[in-house]
Amino acid sequence: MNIRKKYLISILILTAGLVVVAGCSRRAATTGPAPAEVSEGAQLPGLAHRNNQFAFDLNRALIDERGNFVFSPYSISTAMAMTYAGAREATLEQMASIMHFDTEQQRFHEAYRQYRETLETLASDKVALNIANSLWAQSGYHFLDSYFELLENYYASEVFEADFTADREEIRQEINHWVYVETRENIEDLIAPGVLSEDTRLVLVNAIHFFGPWLTEFDESVTSEGRFNTAEGPAVTADFMYRRDTLNYYGDPDLQILELPYAGKDFSMVLMLPAPGKSLAELERALDAPGLSDKLENMSPARVEAYIPRFKARTGIDLEETFMGMGMHLPFTRDADLSGMTGRKDLKIDKVIHQAMIEVAEEGTEAAAATAVVVIRKTALEPEERIVFNANRPFLFFVKDNAHDGILFMGRVVDPTL
Repeated sequence: MNIRKKYLISILILTAGLVVVAGCSRRAATTGPAPAEVSEGAQLPGLAHRNNQFAFDLNRALIDERGNFVFSPYSISTAMAMTYAGAREATLEQMASIMHFDTEQQRFHEAYRQYRETLETLASDKVALNIANSLWAQSGYHFLDSYFELLENYYASEVFEADFTADREEIRQEINHWVYVETRENIEDLIAPGVLSEDTRLVLVNAIHFFGPWLTEFDESVTSEGRFNTAEGPAVTADFMYRRDTLNYYGDPDLQILELPYAGKDFSMVLMLPAPGKSLAELERALDAPGLSDKLENMSPARVEAYIPRFKARTGIDLEETFMGMGMHLPFTRDADLSGMTGRKDLKIDKVIHQAMIEVAEEGTEAAAATAVVVIRKTALEPEERIVFNANRPFLFFVKDNAHDGILFMGRVVDPTL
């Protein structure tokens, strides 16, 4: 298989996911047969909804993370989906259960390919979106050509050869540079020294980069300082953007929801603001994918005065213990069955590493993230009514596509000055 190394130019919002499996070498990707057409059972809204279910499950598992928090469920899911392509038997069933994947692999990967291509089409020339995948495989290891062909055909993944038994530091730097380029220099040092070992055989990486200019920009001249009430500490002074506009809105005694569309209206940011005295943590524990769908369906156009703080968030987390705590332990043990990669039960996941960032300002949103999985060898209101949406206390945010309401990024803001 001849694989050619390419560094793709990424754009302003990016998330990258990486899965490392022990036992592979640097090699070039091959061109396999064209992927099959998506079957009628591989419906995109279903896949996006499944990914949203995973997003809320993971968010609840990470609810104790302190400070502002951001992650890309799409990036993590894609990196794990590429790993899932090699899972079999009980390992497959356990991954499918926790990740909300379809157990029928052919249908699942077909749907994932179509969803990726649909997102890229939706972005068009209005929103900058780059989705990239790569594999770093141990040279000379007994990987199945069919496994690489599946990832190339359905995930457009590049494949690179590597020798983890010799030049691990050089490989680490090459992977980190690939992520750095794909994230437009937003994510550095995804893989820390010592993560790759002599038993590492494969690293799978996903990167998604997105920049969304607002459909209507906030006027920077009216941005002003205001008081933001943090959940636990004293109030802080933050820069609040202001806009009065007709926007999709929902409100009840416990919650306000506001949708801010990006240029082209195919992507948007959704802000969820608990009522004064209501806990953001309680909202996060209660919210799930069906609940989000219900709330989005109940939104309607309203004239809103919106006060939104400029904010940034950056997160770095190792997810293997989180996944095991959620009930997905088999892929990390000697009982893992990733024989779809090699034809043998000789590999297991070692690490799942994720980094993400987001920045929201008057002109739009920039975000970046990276996920690494390491697998090793076994050893409705009236428009006339005045509505004020003042995000002056902790809130949730989502960046989603509007065709399927699929979540690309989500997180929380507890202090916009951090």
